[in-house]
Amino acid sequence: MAKKHGGLPDSYITDVLDPFKDVMCQQIGRSLQFFFSSSSQHSVDQIILSGGTSSLPGIDALLEEKLGTPTAIANPFSQMTLAAKIKAQALSNDAPAMMIATGLALRSFD
Repeated sequence: MAKKHGGLPDSYITDVLDPFKDVMCQQIGRSLQFFFSSSSQHSVDQIILSGGTSSLPGIDALLEEKLGTPTAIANPFSQMTLAAKIKAQALSNDAPAMMIATGLALRSFD
């Protein structure tokens, strides 16, 4: 069996990753339906994804397509000035997984 994707089998994307993305979209859709049924809101303007799985390639576009709601990937550093030593691309890649840490760090500035 040939291996790709860092030692994962060739079928990893079709057998594991794509179904995972579909289930993720279904669960977010269910969460929104629960929110709508338990509040006076009937829609949301935008979905902002954060956390490690938001870094999955194309997950924002897939979610937007399936739910019909504009979707973006969170970047808590987008409005911050970065020191010259910081690699902007590397930080941008990791930013969605740093939402909680960034929020906790900013608490001391209130």
